[in-house]
Amino acid sequence: MTKKTRKQSDKSRSQATQPDGQPSRFLHELRSLGIIVLIALALRATVVEAYIVPTGSMEKTIMIGDFLIGNKFIYGMRTPDWLGIPYTRLGFSIPWLRFPAFRQPRSGDVVIFKYPHDPQDKYVKRLIAGPGQTVEIREREILVAGESFYHPEHLQFLERKSQPEDWIDPNIFPRGNGNKDHYGLLRVPSEGDTLSAAHDQVVLWYVARMDGHTPHLVRNQIFLDDQPITQYVVEQDYYFMMGDNRDQSYDSRFWGFVPHDHILGEALFVYFSLDFKRFPYITWNRLKRIGSVIH
Repeated sequence: MTKKTRKQSDKSRSQATQPDGQPSRFLHELRSLGIIVLIALALRATVVEAYIVPTGSMEKTIMIGDFLIGNKFIYGMRTPDWLGIPYTRLGFSIPWLRFPAFRQPRSGDVVIFKYPHDPQDKYVKRLIAGPGQTVEIREREILVAGESFYHPEHLQFLERKSQPEDWIDPNIFPRGNGNKDHYGLLRVPSEGDTLSAAHDQVVLWYVARMDGHTPHLVRNQIFLDDQPITQYVVEQDYYFMMGDNRDQSYDSRFWGFVPHDHILGEALFVYFSLDFKRFPYITWNRLKRIGSVIH
């Protein structure tokens, strides 16, 4: 075969496998897109994430329809703990770990976290009391470690009167601890605390479940992972959360503490806002919220 013939043969083979170079360019673009998607997912899982606020429990600090950017780095970057189809429940949990934090969540932070009773749901509330602190509410006034908790700028009560001091709300956590406006003294569990099965039964039961154990009751005796116990050592820190819209907030007063491994990040700012009642119209009041810092 002559040199000229070989060149023609190579050219023909190249044209047959890559007509006009289109398959090669397509695969290159597809690979580039895949890399971009992986980077975006990695950033979303570890550094920052966007959230849409569906409820009014934090109004007017955060409005229904606000789109938030949350900082997942400050409390310790987390590796992904779930694989599946985004915005669905189709997937499965995977082992994860948390990197060292710049600082721990502290009283007053607006925190994004997994709802303890359904980790697929994400809530945003204000951190009232941290591990080892006590929380109490007297006539709507919050006391943390015996001192008045500051009033956030947009704190609001929609009901004219507080609930009666002697009324026991059956929905309050723990049972018998008063109501949302008169909340009995409660200590937030800290890692290493020892809870008594005789005196802290409700809190022990709740914390043990959040720590990943299976408690059950047999003739007033608590069994943990099928072993009878009289006390329990707390395995992680816990937090007490409340909304700034106090009368319309479903929070720690009703469902309990937030475990540290459910903490996702701190709410930073509003990057977009949409009034769902006026959709698809975008109002000026909502446009003014863009860039609002959450504090």
